[in-house]
Amino acid sequence: SLYSLGHIMMQSLINAQGSVFIAACTVGGKVNGIANVAITSFSSAATTFSGQNLGARKYKRLSQGGLKIPLFSGLVTAAAGILVTVFCRPILGFFTSDTAVLDMAARYVRIVLPFTWCYAVFNGIICFVNGLGEVRFPTIVNILMLWAVRIPCGYIISYFFDPTYIMACFSISFAFGMLCMLTY
Repeated sequence: SLYSLGHIMMQSLINAQGSVFIAACTVGGKVNGIANVAITSFSSAATTFSGQNLGARKYKRLSQGGLKIPLFSGLVTAAAGILVTVFCRPILGFFTSDTAVLDMAARYVRIVLPFTWCYAVFNGIICFVNGLGEVRFPTIVNILMLWAVRIPCGYIISYFFDPTYIMACFSISFAFGMLCMLTY
């Protein structure tokens, strides 16, 4: 319920910006999803890999995987992110022809996608740790990402800066989550 309520609060900030902004965030999110396919694959593999190797007591493999999985997830996501960011206008054109939506969606992609590699590293570590049976710290970090970073940043950007840059709160929370999980 904490996640659902937090996401409702974030959606209300987005909805307050009007239909063009809502459409742009939707289109930008779809393009972002295309570039982030690797995150899901690496994260699923991390959970299974760590659980199986812990059970088999292959600690050297665990140590290597704990470094390689987040690293390669981040690298693949960064490469895809750069590629999609460079070609975001033509890609966005597959989803809409509305110039205002395209302009705002391009802003979304250029603000969120270059930092999504942070989320890839974060998620790779979190899934690896979950596979080891450690869920307390990752859960706390996830809650803090949403409630202590993303939502407050969204409101600060909305009320004190340009509200059409709310999407920057995602990038900031990705970096925060990655740093927290790297310390873990």
